[in-house]
Amino acid sequence: MSQGVHRSSISATSGSHYDELSDTELIKLVGELKQNLKALQLENDVLERVLTRLDPSLLQGIQQAIEYASKFQSYSSMNVGSFVKSQTSKFGFESLASPSRMLTSPSKVSTRRIDSSARVGGTVIFGTGPRVNVLERSELVSTEMEIVIRNLEKVRSKAAKQHALLKAQLEEIGLRVNDIVKSYELFDKQVIVEGWDSIAQRIPAEIWIRFMTEWVKATDSQIGKLRLRTSTLNTHYSKLKGQIQVKEELSQNLRPVDFDKLKIENGECISVIEQKIQQLGELKKMTGDANLNLAVHKKALMQQNTYLANVLRTIRSKQQQAAVLDREKNVIEDEADKLEDKLEGVRKLRSAFEVPDVMDYVRVKAEVADLKHSIKMLENRSRVQQFALKSLTRQLKILN
Repeated sequence: MSQGVHRSSISATSGSHYDELSDTELIKLVGELKQNLKALQLENDVLERVLTRLDPSLLQGIQQAIEYASKFQSYSSMNVGSFVKSQTSKFGFESLASPSRMLTSPSKVSTRRIDSSARVGGTVIFGTGPRVNVLERSELVSTEMEIVIRNLEKVRSKAAKQHALLKAQLEEIGLRVNDIVKSYELFDKQVIVEGWDSIAQRIPAEIWIRFMTEWVKATDSQIGKLRLRTSTLNTHYSKLKGQIQVKEELSQNLRPVDFDKLKIENGECISVIEQKIQQLGELKKMTGDANLNLAVHKKALMQQNTYLANVLRTIRSKQQQAAVLDREKNVIEDEADKLEDKLEGVRKLRSAFEVPDVMDYVRVKAEVADLKHSIKMLENRSRVQQFALKSLTRQLKILN
């Protein structure tokens, strides 16, 4: 906004002493002018941002003022110098030609207005425009920097979210590509290569249907897992969002008194924790003693359990022996009954038995011996007759 006025001031003073400067001084002056130009451009940018943010109507006559100031480049240095006050130096004129002189302090910007372009141009050219001191400029710059930083933070946050979204989309696309490649390779292997029927010269429909059925089942299973994972992530996200909201509400409602109260509560909690730590130490001692007693009683209990197991094994063996003895008892009782019956028969026989005379016994025994001898003779005779019968039977068969 002030570049045209700045150029007019340079042209006004160039005819006076620029020709008298050496090359080094001219180069130095050009460097200073470039630095001043960069500072003025930055100042113009900041002021334009401030005016655009506070009251855009203040910028309506600025462009016309710049055009009006640019026309002074065609005038002579004498004509321009006659309108400029003698007490204004070159540096003072450059500072007056700056667009910051056209503005009031930030507290009065919204109440001041520029009426017309001619008035603005006249005040700037003749050095009678409103002045903005260094403190007000620094305040404007700091305010605008804070706004720019906030906007940059918003843009950075938005860019981070967009980057995360694009990264997630790229990962999703990569997973889809991998799934498609795997499905293609599996289809090519199981259907096209292994499913080809060399006799019929085609791929049977059963192989295609079976492959598609298995693929759909696997896809449904994977979709179920992804849905479960998505629901889990959504739950975690909701919890974290609620926690962040609670923390934001707490941070908004916090006061210095709350910190003092929290400090007092922390002190009370620390005292309670120390008391609990002491109690915990005592409980640890009691627990150690109880563990020692428990170990002793556990050892005694193990010994008692071992003795009890031995007793139970002895009882089971004795019970088995008792069962065997019961069975033997029943068998012996049966045999005893039988022997008792025999004994009763023997007793009856003995009571009824009479001992014969010796001569009768000898005579009976001799008769028995004779009878046995007669039986043997008859048996021998019978064997001889049977042998003769067999011989005759064999001869009859031969004759017949």
